[in-house]
Amino acid sequence: MKLFKDVIEVNFRESLYLSDSISPKKLPKIKNKILKGKGSYKLILLSDKADENFDIVSPSNLKSRIWEGKVPEAVGIADDEDEAFELVRKITEDCLNTRGDLNLKEYVCSL
Repeated sequence: MKLFKDVIEVNFRESLYLSDSISPKKLPKIKNKILKGKGSYKLILLSDKADENFDIVSPSNLKSRIWEGKVPEAVGIADDEDEAFELVRKITEDCLNTRGDLNLKEYVCSL
């Protein structure tokens, strides 16, 4: 039994939140690295748990069997963990300012 998957699958939302240190020009190369399970980036994924909004994971973590059979949906990419938390703060702020509530999953899915 393999502990790690060979291929990583991730759906990247079209309206992807990016941390300040990630250039949109470099996004195709970054996505390619992520799909290979490489890079020290942090992905902000929609959580599949009803009582949680997001999961913050490294690309290499997506190779583990816990993700087998799942295709996570990325709503943000950050250069490191601090920037990932900053992106979650930004998503929360944008949701509150736009909708007047904290239904974060609904908000990012409506973008």
